[in-house]
Amino acid sequence: MMKKLLFASAVLLAGAVLNAEVKLPAIFSDHAVLARRAKVPVFGTAAPGEKVTVTLDRSKAETTAGKDGRWRVDLNLADSSEGPFELKVNQLTVKDVLVGEVWLCSGQSNMAFTMSGAIGLAEEKKNPPGKRFRCFLLRNPASEEPLTDCQGRWVYAEPATIPFFPAVGYFFGKELLANQIGPVGLIKSAQGGSRIECWMSPESLKGLVPDALEKSKVKPRPKMWYRLPLLLFNSRLHPLIPYRLSGVVWYQGESNAASADRYAALFRAMIQDWRKRFEDPSLPFFWCSLPSHGPRSGEPDGKFNWAELRAAQTEVLSLPATGQAVLIDTGETGNIHPRDKRPAGRRIAALALARVYGRKCPDAGPSMTAAVREGNSVRISFRDLHGGLRAAPVPAEYDISTNKKTRGKTVRLSPKTQLEGFALCGADGHWHWADRAVIEGDQVVVSSEKVKAPCRVRYAWQNSPVCNLCNAAGFPAVPFQYALPEAGTKGK
Repeated sequence: MMKKLLFASAVLLAGAVLNAEVKLPAIFSDHAVLARRAKVPVFGTAAPGEKVTVTLDRSKAETTAGKDGRWRVDLNLADSSEGPFELKVNQLTVKDVLVGEVWLCSGQSNMAFTMSGAIGLAEEKKNPPGKRFRCFLLRNPASEEPLTDCQGRWVYAEPATIPFFPAVGYFFGKELLANQIGPVGLIKSAQGGSRIECWMSPESLKGLVPDALEKSKVKPRPKMWYRLPLLLFNSRLHPLIPYRLSGVVWYQGESNAASADRYAALFRAMIQDWRKRFEDPSLPFFWCSLPSHGPRSGEPDGKFNWAELRAAQTEVLSLPATGQAVLIDTGETGNIHPRDKRPAGRRIAALALARVYGRKCPDAGPSMTAAVREGNSVRISFRDLHGGLRAAPVPAEYDISTNKKTRGKTVRLSPKTQLEGFALCGADGHWHWADRAVIEGDQVVVSSEKVKAPCRVRYAWQNSPVCNLCNAAGFPAVPFQYALPEAGTKGK
């Protein structure tokens, strides 16, 4: 009898040990938000061959852990209510899970920038959005190898935690909530100073950065490791795959401005790779075009790295399901981290509301579609008018640094005309500010007495330009540089 009891106890103990091996990544933890979609992966590890049962409300799925101990099921949450629910995986229970919209907030320091330093924090703490707005605060060091889990936790948007939210993501998510999209979950995965290569996989870098693997394993690792390829992909993105996302909000590019000519190819490859890895070929991907930064230049000639980076970002709009929030009318010339993140968050939210959630609302500023020469003038056509073209008032002052409370006096570069920011170039390759730039219906007509036969036209093509073209909805025009089709030039 005693032997039977001992044997039965041993069997029960063995079963308990096996069940105890079922594990979930940190992203599946208390207060998580899951996407309201038809295919929502839940994944983790267990003892090889162990049966795994996953339930959430009325959704249930079963599988068996593979030889490597990994398992995955897909829940259909397309018609789920928002909850809260318990997510049960064998003996594990994840509490207070909501079903709604999940957006990954990634990039470099202006996405890592938290509400703790943002304008508007005090007001937000007085009126917190509450438990239907949450954020996963991901913390992982750099890694030379792809990680399968991360450190982090989900938090509500309440006074004690709002300071830890990414500021752009916070104002983005708050707009979604205000438009009754449902519960919103953000995943904060950003690193100050990081180059885009650090967020890319070996496969996406192949052919673009041939020695990426070697660069990522440099010993000793340099102080600015976040400029090396792969390291953040391995530690801050790979652990999330294939968590179901509603979309991505991206704010990055400052660290790549010195090599802007390579950025479009890298950015395009990264987006396509992320979509493949998250198993969503049309995953919405929206980003912030770089704001104004750096000393204002009164000269239209010169090399402007940030202008070139913005142009590279605009080029990637050729990919489907993409959009950019133009921020050329924002920023601080003496502070690379502008504290007012409300325009960025709200403009990204407008893109999501219009293009993901089907709301009929303006979502972008005027974008140049064509330009033709008419004598010594250039006539420029635009799309995304949203009520028509407008000339916004030119502020008398601009922010140098809100931290230091310093401001500069605006110098009008085309003071005798309606629009600021336009410049023309002739065959000699020299740029001159337009002395006439006016709105005519849905077009802009530009000319300069110093350029008799224009070959190229620019708008807002400086690091910190003075510019004021927008549409009736208040969205600023997209900066551009354009070579007229009937003429060549050595200007750039």
